[in-house]
Amino acid sequence: MATLLAKAAEETPATSHAARIAHVSKSFTGPAGSQLVLDDVSLDVAPGEFVTILGASGCG
Repeated sequence: MATLLAKAAEETPATSHAARIAHVSKSFTGPAGSQLVLDDVSLDVAPGEFVTILGASGCG
């Protein structure tokens, strides 16, 4: 088992991000119908970085 873990560690590229979000889409359905609020969003967050997503109205 240790050999498998060591091999996986060797094959996994080093990254400089603490989190990765890839191709995220989100919509909400309300009284006015469905509204797409995120459309294929991708981003990396570096260690110690603080990230927010704000909408056109300033909500987030």
